[in-house]
Amino acid sequence: MDVEPWPAEPVEVLLGIEVIEQSSQRTVVEMIVAPSMLNDHGICHGGILFLLADAAMGRTANSSTPALATHAEVDFMEAVSEGARLRARAVLRRQRNRLAIFDVSVAVVDDDDAERVVAEFRGRTLRLREPEGS
Repeated sequence: MDVEPWPAEPVEVLLGIEVIEQSSQRTVVEMIVAPSMLNDHGICHGGILFLLADAAMGRTANSSTPALATHAEVDFMEAVSEGARLRARAVLRRQRNRLAIFDVSVAVVDDDDAERVVAEFRGRTLRLREPEGS
């Protein structure tokens, strides 16, 4: 970790999101799909996958200065079952002045730590101010 992660946001605590790695270029977070996170079809609600990806992006974006999401979209590629361990990997793709673009893959992780991508997320953020020394 090349930056000190800030305390968990209340929603991260509520969902049990754990920070695995955090830097100014990349962040990895994980969580387990609980029964309360399922939709009427008995699979993980898409909003949970979106929130996990957004949390990973937000931690990366805010590692140097405060930033807010301005746009995000997600493609759901596969259903996720209760009890699945999810891992979101956020990567800073491009930054120019106060704007940044991030790609986040959300994967189900098996007992051997192999990942199967179930959603792809792209988000944009806006820094609220320039970092000191810029």
